Amino acid sequence: MFAIPGQTLDIWRETLLEATAMGSEHLSSYEVIYEEDTALYARLKAHEFEEDENLACAMYEELVEHATSAGLRQYEVANFAREIRQETGVGPKGGTGSETVIDLPGFACHHNVNYWRGGSFYGLGPSATSYVRGVRSKNWPNTQLYCERVEGGGRAIESCEELPPLARAGETAAFGLRMIAGWPFEQFRQITGHDLRQTWRKEMERLSQQGWGMVTSEGFQLTSQGLRFADAAAELFLR
Repeated sequence: MFAIPGQTLDIWRETLLEATAMGSEHLSSYEVIYEEDTALYARLKAHEFEEDENLACAMYEELVEHATSAGLRQYEVANFAREIRQETGVGPKGGTGSETVIDLPGFACHHNVNYWRGGSFYGLGPSATSYVRGVRSKNWPNTQLYCERVEGGGRAIESCEELPPLARAGETAAFGLRMIAGWPFEQFRQITGHDLRQTWRKEMERLSQQGWGMVTSEGFQLTSQGLRFADAAAELFLR
């Protein structure tokens, strides 16, 4: 994790050296997020320290450069892996729902790729979420209540939400743009039933004009600058 209060660029470089020296097949690295109702957020609001966006950007650039030089290939905003292998795109039912081939490192995390490509998943345990056939559900967070429901033969689901098709497609587009490959137009159409070039043409043009996105004849992806602000870019695709 980087951009932690008190963390300098030199400290971050040391951390990266230690991490890659382990020779792992995969590396995940995330920028710190200040969540409300946490002690760290309270300290930020009390001005005990300040956010430094320039330093955070420098740390991210250092991450990408160092991981690449260590033989790890970036395949998502915060994820790097070894070995190149061809994999088929993951469809909304958790299988190979598209004939489009995307280029992934051999040790890419297929569990997460399923999320980013709009696949289904089941969540087990208190507070866990599931996403199956377009329906998102959340389990009760209270452990005792969760166990009572399960032991009683029921389902420990607190809430369910079914997204309209367009909203579901927009969410899938947003998550998928976190991947370096972005979205091949045909793969997105096969998975969601929507065409990025029609429904999100203006958003793609806007991101391209500001240097955050790149449109090709085959698809749309974020640039290296756009990946740094992937969350802001993804918001444009939500419906």
